Amino acid sequence: MSASLDSLRLRRLLDAGRALVSELDPQAVLDRILATAREVTGARYAALGILDEQRTALEQFLTLGIDEQARAAIGDLPRGRGVLGVLIREPQPLRLSDVSEHPRSYGFPEGHPAMRGFLGVPIIIRGVAWGNLYLAEKADGEFTAEDEEAAVILAEWAATAIEMRRSVESERLRSSMAAADAERSRWARELHDETLQGLGALRLLLASARRRGDAKQTVLAVDEAIEQIEQEIENLHAIITDLRPATLDELGLRPTLEALLERRSDHSALTIASELMLPDPLAGDDRLQPEIESTIYRLVQEALTNVAKHANARNVRVAVIASATGVSVEVKDDGVGFAAPISGFGLAGMRERVHLVGGTLTVDSGKQGTLVRAELPVNARGATGPSAADQAAS
Repeated sequence: MSASLDSLRLRRLLDAGRALVSELDPQAVLDRILATAREVTGARYAALGILDEQRTALEQFLTLGIDEQARAAIGDLPRGRGVLGVLIREPQPLRLSDVSEHPRSYGFPEGHPAMRGFLGVPIIIRGVAWGNLYLAEKADGEFTAEDEEAAVILAEWAATAIEMRRSVESERLRSSMAAADAERSRWARELHDETLQGLGALRLLLASARRRGDAKQTVLAVDEAIEQIEQEIENLHAIITDLRPATLDELGLRPTLEALLERRSDHSALTIASELMLPDPLAGDDRLQPEIESTIYRLVQEALTNVAKHANARNVRVAVIASATGVSVEVKDDGVGFAAPISGFGLAGMRERVHLVGGTLTVDSGKQGTLVRAELPVNARGATGPSAADQAAS
């Protein structure tokens, strides 16, 4: 780092560097870097562009200094033409006293604030350009070599944050795929253990009756086959209901959870107590978002499945409490706790669902039982489509 950087500017750069190693959210780091770049260079406007996977166009464009109204008036993201395109194709620092005089200047779209002074530096990851840091309109003159040096340092830290974000996204994708595979395996086991085995036994029963050729035995076999068919229809109906109960869409979350708890009580030795404080559409309450309702249902469903199969518990308490700020979900049993690594038992799928709506999940397990607790927002973040685990189950 050059000795030309004054102490205040150095301190601001170091603060941004500390944020890089202490902040868990890469997006927050990029926002911090953008604000620091504007501050240390005296720029009125700052922007940070991140290229798409093909590195041919901007995937994300963060700005500072332009209000939301002006940004809306400008319209779509820059398309990488003009001077910004120069930086994408030729990733070298570019400092201009008047950007409009550059031979490749494309001009500004309607509604864009006027800009003359310009400083752009590439964001390099492992020797390849993945974006650029842009600064415009220095408050007290033209951008200097010291400004460029500071911007280069910040661009290096931005590269680390972007690479950190890509690593997180890759890990999240692997987790999502693992959750989807686990979900497929679960339903394959359900169909094999219940339906396919039942149908195989039914086939043997009818084949045996046909070989004997005894009319009376054949009638008895047909009667027994009808009973088994009715049982398999009930089993399939239960599996379909577990996949996506119609009542969740038609009546809402509370009656759907009540039906789930009743089914689990009837088909197991568990005593289930519940506290369900949820919006009541029949009373005029607004329902939770579909993503939140689906996530809550699948969390309770999966937690109860774990209890029934692994916990050796007698009692379970289910609490789902909604407030103006969020929804708390708890499933607590008095079983023996996890006898296997805590990452198992469908927890990957549970964590994936919770993450996708912006919530948190904790699991505490010991000799006194297991507590699964999720804190979910009232409004789901991001896209409104189903998770990978839900897609696998549908």
